[in-house]
Amino acid sequence: MTTRLYYDDAYLTTFTAAVTERLTVDGHPAVRLDRSAFYPTSGGQQHDTGTLDGVAVVDVRVAADGGVLHLLAAPLPAEAAEVTGLIDWPRRFDHMQQHSGQHLLSQAFYRLLGLETVSVHFGDELCTLDLAADSLAPADLAQVERYANEIVWEDRAIRAYAVSDADLSTIPLRRAPQVTGKIRIVEIDGFDWSACGGTHVARTGSSGPIALLRMERNKGSRVYFVCGARAVDDARRRRQLLGEAAGLLDTAVEEVPALLAARQARLKEQEERLRGLQAELLGYRAQRLFDEAETVGAVRLVAQVLADLDPSGLKSLAAALVAHPGVVALLACGAEGKGTAIFARSGDVELHAGQLLRAVLPRFGGNGGGRPDFAQGGGVDSGRLVELIETARGLIG
Repeated sequence: MTTRLYYDDAYLTTFTAAVTERLTVDGHPAVRLDRSAFYPTSGGQQHDTGTLDGVAVVDVRVAADGGVLHLLAAPLPAEAAEVTGLIDWPRRFDHMQQHSGQHLLSQAFYRLLGLETVSVHFGDELCTLDLAADSLAPADLAQVERYANEIVWEDRAIRAYAVSDADLSTIPLRRAPQVTGKIRIVEIDGFDWSACGGTHVARTGSSGPIALLRMERNKGSRVYFVCGARAVDDARRRRQLLGEAAGLLDTAVEEVPALLAARQARLKEQEERLRGLQAELLGYRAQRLFDEAETVGAVRLVAQVLADLDPSGLKSLAAALVAHPGVVALLACGAEGKGTAIFARSGDVELHAGQLLRAVLPRFGGNGGGRPDFAQGGGVDSGRLVELIETARGLIG
């Protein structure tokens, strides 16, 4: 079994160890060592990276028997019986900051709001807490964030130690452990006690600042957060983006929200006016197409490819045309290489628009359908829309 050196010293970055087994795991050369400071993926925390005798360690896993597997970018030299391991310290310290910050946050949510942490995820950029809550108000998040950072500023000690099942009842654990026997406890002095096998900073001051970024519903409430250097980087990016927005708006940073709200209101008014003008224009256009329509039997037939319209505009135009009696409209439009077809007819015309569409579209690689008076389909190469409309026109004739 591999002795896990990080249990006793999470700040250990270099070590020597004996190679006890060589094997292949998922196509990678891999080794077991008699002892290792490399943290394997477990408990939601990602694995360490680094090198063994200069060979990159690309993954670290827990084997079925509990041993630690080190997956390598290349095989170790055959004569290497003992190796020197080097931990990627920036990655390790980042993981320590996120994990310690998560313990702080989980206890803060529990103490202030009575919310249990259901699950945790540590990502490369963002981390998440899933909480047993239907929703969280912005004021709740602000209160928890402030409380957690106050514990950071107090620079409390964080220590790890093992206890037996018999002594476990004396520890005020936030959650019951999922294992038995010797249990490793990570304690934030006088604040939080958690059963945890992960790596942590030595004092809360090293984990902060802690920033809660946003909340979303996910079978409860999912809170996105970052700690330490990630929180500093995130704040810098947000300041930069806000400054760029203020520059584009030619206003002070503090005025950006109010100015954007005012411009958004004006934009909605303009969009409403534009929709009204477009509807009026489509009415005039429908009247012109109706006046110029050819007569086929007892109906007026409008068969057009209208490249300047989108599907929504095409639908409105078709509705305006068939508001007249005795009209059949065979219309199409195209955008980004794909076409849309709409077939419609007035209420007094004996034609099944859906059947006509289904008879035509498959010939051009499209599909669709609809009611007797209105049908719509797509998936047609926009370069073949004229041919499609002419085919449908021929069937009408």
